[in-house]
Amino acid sequence: MAPPFSITTLDGQRMSMDDLQGKVVLLDFWATWCVPCREALPHIPKVAKKFQGEPLLILSVSLDSEEQKWKEFIVKNEMTWPQYRDGSFRGPISRLFAVNAIPTPSPSMPDGVLQDEHIGDASIEGKLKKLLARAREPAVHRQSFQMRRWREGHR
Repeated sequence: MAPPFSITTLDGQRMSMDDLQGKVVLLDFWATWCVPCREALPHIPKVAKKFQGEPLLILSVSLDSEEQKWKEFIVKNEMTWPQYRDGSFRGPISRLFAVNAIPTPSPSMPDGVLQDEHIGDASIEGKLKKLLARAREPAVHRQSFQMRRWREGHR
């Protein structure tokens, strides 16, 4: 399960795990100094555009310690989705999600269940399609599916 958290994004929006119920959430841990993160950056707006209108929220969590550099990078690269600066691997959100390497996109189901934590760019769209399809299922069906998966894992 995704741990409960509460943050205020760069644009002043308060966000908590409770607010995200019913959505597939893609937490993208990154930093301006991370070369693979910068290489993956153009992929995120493509994903957002492809799944526009779906119950998907992309939330980027930066490990940058320099606030001004982080803000300038966001503006320069037109990163219009919610942004939060955690400050380092020791930041509260990074510690909650046990982040020890970046980039780390971590998708979660609408009920807060974390999926594969280290999904590469090549497979993220397919994984999101599956998660969004499950998110559109009636809640009763999702609960019975999850209960079956839980039982299978505990046999």
